[in-house]
Amino acid sequence: MPLVLALTEAPCLQLLDLSSPRLALDDHPSRLLCHALARNTTLKLLSLEGWTFRIEVSEVLESDSLAVFSELLRYTSVRELSLCNARLHLAVHEGPLARLGRRDDAGAELLRAAPPPACPAIVFLRLAGFQVTVNDRLALRGPLLLPFLAGFTSLSELDLSLDKSTIGGSSGSLLFIDDKILQQFFGCLAAHFRSLQSLRINFWRVTLEDSDRTMRQIAKHLKLCGLSFLRANGLIVTDSAKRVQMEHVFVQTILTHLQCLTWLCLDGVELTETQATSVGKCVRDRYPGTALEISAKDIHVRSVKALVTAAEEGGRTEVVYTGGSSCRLKITKLQKGGRGKKK
Repeated sequence: MPLVLALTEAPCLQLLDLSSPRLALDDHPSRLLCHALARNTTLKLLSLEGWTFRIEVSEVLESDSLAVFSELLRYTSVRELSLCNARLHLAVHEGPLARLGRRDDAGAELLRAAPPPACPAIVFLRLAGFQVTVNDRLALRGPLLLPFLAGFTSLSELDLSLDKSTIGGSSGSLLFIDDKILQQFFGCLAAHFRSLQSLRINFWRVTLEDSDRTMRQIAKHLKLCGLSFLRANGLIVTDSAKRVQMEHVFVQTILTHLQCLTWLCLDGVELTETQATSVGKCVRDRYPGTALEISAKDIHVRSVKALVTAAEEGGRTEVVYTGGSSCRLKITKLQKGGRGKKK
Protein backbone atom coordinates (compact mmCIF):
# COMPACT_ATOMS: atom_id res chain seq x y z
CA MET A 1 0.00 0.00 0.00
CA PRO A 2 2.81 2.51 0.52
CA LEU A 3 3.58 2.19 -3.19
CA VAL A 4 -0.08 2.78 -4.06
CA LEU A 5 -0.32 5.85 -1.85
CA ALA A 6 2.85 7.22 -3.43
CA LEU A 7 1.16 7.32 -6.85
CA THR A 8 -0.10 10.83 -6.17
CA GLU A 9 3.50 11.96 -5.59
CA ALA A 10 4.87 10.50 -8.84
CA PRO A 11 4.38 13.25 -11.45
CA CYS A 12 6.52 11.51 -14.09
CA LEU A 13 5.16 7.98 -13.80
CA GLN A 14 3.68 6.69 -17.08
CA LEU A 15 3.94 2.88 -16.93
CA LEU A 16 3.05 0.77 -13.89
CA ASP A 17 2.93 -3.04 -13.85
CA LEU A 18 1.76 -4.45 -10.50
CA SER A 19 0.72 -7.89 -11.75
CA SER A 20 0.37 -10.42 -8.94
CA PRO A 21 -1.74 -13.60 -8.59
CA ARG A 22 -1.56 -13.42 -4.79
CA LEU A 23 -2.64 -9.88 -3.98
CA ALA A 24 -6.15 -9.40 -2.51
CA LEU A 25 -7.71 -6.10 -1.41
CA ASP A 26 -10.81 -5.53 0.70
CA ASP A 27 -13.04 -2.44 0.69
CA HIS A 28 -10.82 0.16 2.36
CA PRO A 29 -7.56 -0.52 0.49
CA SER A 30 -9.53 -0.76 -2.77
CA ARG A 31 -10.87 2.76 -2.20
CA LEU A 32 -7.39 4.04 -1.38
CA LEU A 33 -6.08 2.52 -4.61
CA CYS A 34 -8.81 4.12 -6.71
CA HIS A 35 -8.32 7.54 -5.08
CA ALA A 36 -4.56 7.40 -5.68
CA LEU A 37 -4.93 6.34 -9.32
CA ALA A 38 -7.55 9.01 -9.99
CA ARG A 39 -5.22 11.72 -8.72
CA ASN A 40 -2.31 10.64 -10.89
CA THR A 41 -2.55 12.55 -14.17
CA THR A 42 0.50 11.13 -15.98
CA LEU A 43 -0.05 7.38 -15.83
CA LYS A 44 -0.79 5.87 -19.26
CA LEU A 45 -0.38 2.11 -18.79
CA LEU A 46 -1.56 0.18 -15.74
CA SER A 47 -1.54 -3.57 -15.14
CA LEU A 48 -3.28 -5.13 -12.14
CA GLU A 49 -3.31 -8.63 -13.60
CA GLY A 50 -4.24 -11.37 -11.16
CA TRP A 51 -5.46 -9.05 -8.39
CA THR A 52 -8.49 -9.95 -6.27
CA PHE A 53 -10.91 -7.30 -5.01
CA ARG A 54 -13.39 -8.22 -2.27
CA ILE A 55 -16.18 -5.68 -1.88
CA GLU A 56 -18.87 -6.06 0.79
CA VAL A 57 -21.95 -3.85 0.49
CA SER A 58 -25.54 -3.62 1.68
CA GLU A 59 -26.80 -2.82 -1.84
CA VAL A 60 -24.75 -2.28 -5.01
CA LEU A 61 -25.93 1.29 -5.52
CA GLU A 62 -24.80 2.15 -1.96
CA SER A 63 -21.27 0.80 -2.34
CA ASP A 64 -18.62 3.45 -1.64
CA SER A 65 -15.96 1.29 -3.28
CA LEU A 66 -17.89 0.90 -6.53
CA ALA A 67 -18.67 4.64 -6.56
CA VAL A 68 -14.97 5.44 -6.18
CA PHE A 69 -14.14 2.94 -8.93
CA SER A 70 -16.63 4.67 -11.25
CA GLU A 71 -15.04 8.00 -10.40
CA LEU A 72 -11.62 6.57 -11.26
CA LEU A 73 -12.80 5.42 -14.68
CA ARG A 74 -14.37 8.80 -15.37
CA TYR A 75 -11.25 10.86 -14.58
CA THR A 76 -8.31 8.53 -15.19
CA SER A 77 -5.55 9.41 -17.66
CA VAL A 78 -4.73 5.71 -18.21
CA ARG A 79 -4.99 4.66 -21.85
CA GLU A 80 -4.13 0.98 -21.44
CA LEU A 81 -5.57 -1.09 -18.57
CA SER A 82 -4.98 -4.78 -17.98
CA LEU A 83 -7.09 -6.76 -15.50
CA CYS A 84 -6.38 -10.17 -17.00
CA ASN A 85 -7.21 -13.02 -14.59
CA ALA A 86 -8.28 -10.53 -11.93
CA ARG A 87 -11.29 -11.25 -9.69
CA LEU A 88 -14.00 -8.97 -8.34
CA HIS A 89 -15.98 -10.58 -5.52
CA LEU A 90 -19.15 -8.75 -4.48
CA ALA A 91 -20.88 -9.69 -1.23
CA VAL A 92 -24.35 -8.10 -1.39
CA HIS A 93 -26.52 -8.41 1.73
CA GLU A 94 -29.70 -6.57 0.69
CA GLY A 95 -31.77 -5.91 -2.43
CA PRO A 96 -32.58 -8.11 -5.45
CA LEU A 97 -28.99 -9.29 -5.88
CA ALA A 98 -29.03 -10.77 -2.38
CA ARG A 99 -32.11 -12.83 -3.22
CA LEU A 100 -31.07 -14.34 -6.53
CA GLY A 101 -32.15 -17.90 -7.21
CA ARG A 102 -30.05 -20.50 -8.99
CA ARG A 103 -31.80 -19.83 -12.31
CA ASP A 104 -31.86 -16.04 -12.08
CA ASP A 105 -29.63 -14.00 -14.38
CA ALA A 106 -27.11 -12.42 -12.02
CA GLY A 107 -25.53 -10.40 -14.84
CA ALA A 108 -28.81 -8.82 -15.92
CA GLU A 109 -29.71 -7.95 -12.33
CA LEU A 110 -26.26 -6.48 -11.75
CA LEU A 111 -26.62 -4.34 -14.89
CA ARG A 112 -29.92 -2.97 -13.56
CA ALA A 113 -28.35 -2.22 -10.18
CA ALA A 114 -25.09 -0.73 -11.48
CA PRO A 115 -25.34 1.11 -14.84
CA PRO A 116 -22.21 1.09 -17.06
CA PRO A 117 -19.62 3.61 -15.82
CA ALA A 118 -18.36 6.36 -18.12
CA CYS A 119 -14.75 6.04 -19.21
CA PRO A 120 -13.58 8.35 -22.02
CA ALA A 121 -9.80 7.76 -21.70
CA ILE A 122 -9.08 4.02 -21.90
CA VAL A 123 -8.22 2.87 -25.43
CA PHE A 124 -6.79 -0.62 -24.77
CA LEU A 125 -8.66 -2.84 -22.30
CA ARG A 126 -7.51 -6.38 -21.48
CA LEU A 127 -9.98 -8.52 -19.54
CA ALA A 128 -8.89 -12.05 -20.50
CA GLY A 129 -9.89 -14.37 -17.66
CA PHE A 130 -11.43 -11.52 -15.63
CA GLN A 131 -14.38 -12.65 -13.49
CA VAL A 132 -17.06 -11.05 -11.33
CA THR A 133 -18.83 -13.06 -8.64
CA VAL A 134 -21.90 -12.04 -6.63
CA ASN A 135 -22.29 -13.79 -3.27
CA ASP A 136 -19.87 -16.52 -4.37
CA ARG A 137 -21.81 -17.05 -7.59
CA LEU A 138 -19.91 -16.53 -10.84
CA ALA A 139 -21.86 -13.81 -12.66
CA LEU A 140 -19.73 -12.16 -15.35
CA ARG A 141 -16.85 -13.13 -17.64
CA GLY A 142 -16.02 -13.12 -21.33
CA PRO A 143 -18.96 -11.97 -23.51
CA LEU A 144 -21.14 -11.22 -20.47
CA LEU A 145 -18.88 -8.29 -19.56
CA LEU A 146 -19.53 -6.31 -22.74
CA PRO A 147 -22.74 -4.46 -21.69
CA PHE A 148 -20.87 -3.04 -18.68
CA LEU A 149 -18.30 -1.47 -21.02
CA ALA A 150 -20.72 0.65 -23.05
CA GLY A 151 -19.36 3.80 -21.38
CA PHE A 152 -15.81 3.12 -22.65
CA THR A 153 -16.28 5.43 -25.62
CA SER A 154 -12.66 5.46 -26.85
CA LEU A 155 -12.00 1.72 -26.94
CA SER A 156 -9.91 0.56 -29.88
CA GLU A 157 -8.72 -2.81 -28.58
CA LEU A 158 -10.61 -5.21 -26.29
CA ASP A 159 -9.68 -8.64 -24.95
CA LEU A 160 -12.59 -10.74 -23.62
CA SER A 161 -10.88 -14.11 -23.90
CA LEU A 162 -11.90 -16.84 -21.49
CA ASP A 163 -9.50 -18.69 -19.24
CA LYS A 164 -7.78 -21.46 -21.20
CA SER A 165 -7.46 -23.59 -18.07
CA THR A 166 -11.25 -24.09 -17.96
CA ILE A 167 -11.22 -25.90 -21.30
CA GLY A 168 -11.85 -29.52 -20.45
CA GLY A 169 -12.51 -28.65 -16.82
CA SER A 170 -15.60 -29.47 -14.79
CA SER A 171 -18.93 -28.39 -16.24
CA GLY A 172 -19.40 -25.96 -13.37
CA SER A 173 -16.28 -24.00 -14.34
CA LEU A 174 -17.16 -23.67 -18.05
CA LEU A 175 -19.12 -20.86 -19.68
CA PHE A 176 -21.23 -22.30 -22.48
CA ILE A 177 -22.11 -19.39 -24.77
CA ASP A 178 -25.60 -20.11 -26.11
CA ASP A 179 -27.69 -18.53 -28.88
CA LYS A 180 -28.98 -15.74 -26.65
CA ILE A 181 -25.57 -14.75 -25.25
CA LEU A 182 -23.94 -14.76 -28.69
CA GLN A 183 -26.68 -12.67 -30.29
CA GLN A 184 -26.71 -10.19 -27.40
CA PHE A 185 -22.93 -9.89 -27.55
CA PHE A 186 -22.77 -8.99 -31.24
CA GLY A 187 -25.85 -6.78 -30.91
CA CYS A 188 -24.15 -4.81 -28.15
CA LEU A 189 -20.92 -4.71 -30.15
CA ALA A 190 -22.73 -3.19 -33.15
CA ALA A 191 -24.70 -0.72 -31.03
CA HIS A 192 -21.96 0.65 -28.76
CA PHE A 193 -18.53 -0.30 -30.14
CA ARG A 194 -18.50 0.63 -33.81
CA SER A 195 -15.07 2.28 -33.48
CA LEU A 196 -13.52 -0.87 -31.97
CA GLN A 197 -10.67 -2.08 -34.18
CA SER A 198 -9.35 -5.19 -32.40
CA LEU A 199 -11.21 -7.94 -30.51
CA ARG A 200 -9.92 -11.10 -28.83
CA ILE A 201 -12.32 -13.94 -28.06
CA ASN A 202 -9.83 -16.74 -27.43
CA PHE A 203 -11.09 -20.04 -25.96
CA TRP A 204 -14.76 -19.24 -26.29
CA ARG A 205 -16.96 -22.35 -26.14
CA VAL A 206 -20.16 -21.73 -28.13
CA THR A 207 -23.09 -24.17 -28.03
CA LEU A 208 -26.05 -23.33 -30.29
CA GLU A 209 -29.52 -24.88 -30.52
CA ASP A 210 -30.72 -22.89 -33.56
CA SER A 211 -27.45 -22.26 -35.35
CA ASP A 212 -28.93 -21.16 -38.70
CA ARG A 213 -31.06 -18.43 -37.12
CA THR A 214 -28.26 -17.32 -34.80
CA MET A 215 -25.78 -17.00 -37.68
CA ARG A 216 -28.28 -14.91 -39.64
CA GLN A 217 -28.81 -12.61 -36.67
CA ILE A 218 -25.13 -12.03 -35.89
CA ALA A 219 -24.44 -11.47 -39.61
CA LYS A 220 -26.70 -8.39 -39.44
CA HIS A 221 -24.76 -7.07 -36.45
CA LEU A 222 -21.33 -7.78 -37.97
CA LYS A 223 -22.10 -5.54 -40.94
CA LEU A 224 -22.26 -2.58 -38.54
CA CYS A 225 -18.93 -3.34 -36.83
CA GLY A 226 -15.61 -1.78 -37.82
CA LEU A 227 -13.36 -4.60 -36.59
CA SER A 228 -10.19 -5.11 -38.60
CA PHE A 229 -8.44 -7.57 -36.24
CA LEU A 230 -10.09 -10.63 -34.69
CA ARG A 231 -8.27 -13.27 -32.64
CA ALA A 232 -10.27 -16.44 -31.92
CA ASN A 233 -7.63 -18.95 -30.83
CA GLY A 234 -8.98 -22.26 -29.53
CA LEU A 235 -12.55 -21.40 -30.52
CA ILE A 236 -15.11 -24.21 -30.15
CA VAL A 237 -18.54 -23.93 -31.82
CA THR A 238 -21.05 -26.77 -31.56
CA ASP A 239 -24.54 -27.26 -32.99
CA SER A 240 -26.15 -29.08 -30.07
CA ALA A 241 -29.28 -30.00 -32.07
CA LYS A 242 -27.36 -31.64 -34.92
CA ARG A 243 -24.47 -32.68 -32.66
CA VAL A 244 -21.82 -31.43 -35.08
CA GLN A 245 -18.90 -29.05 -34.89
CA MET A 246 -19.44 -25.85 -36.84
CA GLU A 247 -16.41 -23.64 -36.24
CA HIS A 248 -16.13 -23.27 -40.03
CA VAL A 249 -19.67 -21.85 -40.26
CA PHE A 250 -18.90 -19.23 -37.61
CA VAL A 251 -15.62 -18.33 -39.35
CA GLN A 252 -17.39 -18.00 -42.70
CA THR A 253 -19.99 -15.68 -41.15
CA ILE A 254 -17.15 -13.52 -39.82
CA LEU A 255 -15.30 -13.51 -43.16
CA THR A 256 -18.41 -12.61 -45.15
CA HIS A 257 -19.89 -9.85 -43.01
CA LEU A 258 -17.03 -8.03 -41.24
CA GLN A 259 -16.47 -5.40 -43.89
CA CYS A 260 -13.11 -4.09 -42.58
CA LEU A 261 -11.48 -7.36 -41.53
CA THR A 262 -7.80 -7.65 -42.53
CA TRP A 263 -6.42 -10.03 -39.86
CA LEU A 264 -7.96 -13.23 -38.51
CA CYS A 265 -6.20 -15.47 -35.99
CA LEU A 266 -7.51 -19.05 -35.74
CA ASP A 267 -4.62 -20.75 -33.93
CA GLY A 268 -5.64 -24.13 -32.57
CA VAL A 269 -9.13 -24.15 -34.08
CA GLU A 270 -10.04 -27.68 -35.18
CA LEU A 271 -10.98 -27.81 -38.87
CA THR A 272 -11.39 -30.92 -40.99
CA GLU A 273 -10.19 -30.83 -44.58
CA THR A 274 -13.77 -30.46 -45.80
CA GLN A 275 -14.47 -27.61 -43.38
CA ALA A 276 -11.21 -25.88 -44.31
CA THR A 277 -12.14 -26.18 -47.98
CA SER A 278 -15.43 -24.38 -47.32
CA VAL A 279 -13.54 -21.61 -45.49
CA GLY A 280 -11.16 -21.26 -48.46
CA LYS A 281 -14.08 -20.99 -50.89
CA CYS A 282 -15.63 -18.34 -48.65
CA VAL A 283 -12.41 -16.31 -48.76
CA ARG A 284 -12.32 -16.65 -52.53
CA ASP A 285 -15.97 -15.85 -53.29
CA ARG A 286 -17.46 -13.90 -50.38
CA TYR A 287 -14.73 -12.06 -48.48
CA PRO A 288 -15.45 -8.34 -49.19
CA GLY A 289 -11.88 -7.06 -48.79
CA THR A 290 -8.82 -7.19 -51.00
CA ALA A 291 -6.13 -8.35 -48.56
CA LEU A 292 -6.39 -10.68 -45.57
CA GLU A 293 -3.92 -12.38 -43.25
CA ILE A 294 -4.89 -15.59 -41.45
CA SER A 295 -2.89 -17.15 -38.63
CA ALA A 296 -3.43 -20.92 -38.72
CA LYS A 297 -0.90 -22.23 -36.21
CA ASP A 298 -1.71 -25.67 -34.74
CA ILE A 299 -4.31 -26.37 -37.42
CA HIS A 300 -3.63 -29.70 -39.17
CA VAL A 301 -1.37 -29.22 -42.18
CA ARG A 302 -3.81 -31.05 -44.48
CA SER A 303 -6.58 -28.67 -43.48
CA VAL A 304 -4.35 -25.65 -44.13
CA LYS A 305 -3.46 -27.02 -47.57
CA ALA A 306 -7.15 -27.61 -48.32
CA LEU A 307 -7.96 -24.01 -47.38
CA VAL A 308 -5.19 -22.66 -49.61
CA THR A 309 -6.15 -24.87 -52.56
CA ALA A 310 -9.80 -23.80 -52.40
CA ALA A 311 -8.91 -20.11 -52.05
CA GLU A 312 -6.56 -20.18 -55.06
CA GLU A 313 -8.88 -22.20 -57.30
CA GLY A 314 -9.84 -20.16 -60.36
CA GLY A 315 -6.84 -17.84 -60.14
CA ARG A 316 -8.68 -14.94 -58.49
CA THR A 317 -6.80 -15.18 -55.19
CA GLU A 318 -3.12 -15.47 -54.33
CA VAL A 319 -1.99 -17.08 -51.06
CA VAL A 320 1.55 -16.67 -49.71
CA TYR A 321 2.93 -18.46 -46.64
CA THR A 322 4.60 -16.08 -44.20
CA GLY A 323 5.79 -16.48 -40.64
CA GLY A 324 7.30 -19.96 -40.93
CA SER A 325 6.20 -22.20 -38.04
CA SER A 326 3.55 -19.68 -37.01
CA CYS A 327 1.74 -20.61 -40.26
CA ARG A 328 0.51 -17.25 -41.44
CA LEU A 329 -1.28 -16.97 -44.76
CA LYS A 330 -1.23 -13.70 -46.68
CA ILE A 331 -4.21 -13.68 -49.04
CA THR A 332 -4.63 -11.18 -51.86
CA LYS A 333 -7.54 -10.82 -54.27
CA LEU A 334 -6.25 -10.51 -57.86
CA GLN A 335 -7.42 -8.39 -60.74
CA LYS A 336 -7.54 -9.73 -64.24
CA GLY A 337 -3.94 -9.94 -65.39
CA GLY A 338 -2.71 -11.24 -62.01
CA ARG A 339 -2.20 -7.98 -60.09
CA GLY A 340 -3.63 -7.33 -56.68
CA LYS A 341 -6.63 -5.08 -56.41
CA LYS A 342 -6.09 -1.52 -55.29
CA LYS A 343 -7.55 -0.74 -51.90
